[in-house]
Amino acid sequence: MGVMNKPIKQVLRIGGVVIGLGAAVWALRDRLLPAPQIPDGPPPRFRSADTSVMSGDDLTAVKGIGPVYAERLVEADITTFAELVDAGVSAVSEAAGVSESTAVSWMEQADSLS
Repeated sequence: MGVMNKPIKQVLRIGGVVIGLGAAVWALRDRLLPAPQIPDGPPPRFRSADTSVMSGDDLTAVKGIGPVYAERLVEADITTFAELVDAGVSAVSEAAGVSESTAVSWMEQADSLS
């Protein structure tokens, strides 16, 4: 039985050394790795529209219209609150790719903003 315990003791000893070294590296990681670089300026956006194409009113002022929906509306020649109100419900929903109830909500908000 004493012969069987010797390999187990060696495995446990080597495992202990490996774990100890891992713990030491973990404890010293801040000294071993460079400090992270945080870029200056505004945080990046996940999705953004090409604002150079947009002219007219800021359609993103309407709750629910983000940069992507605003770009879709601009591509459909809806660039102002008045044009959004005057466009048909089906035209707005088709242009932006939203439901008609969402289009109605946007049109009501645009009417109060214009």
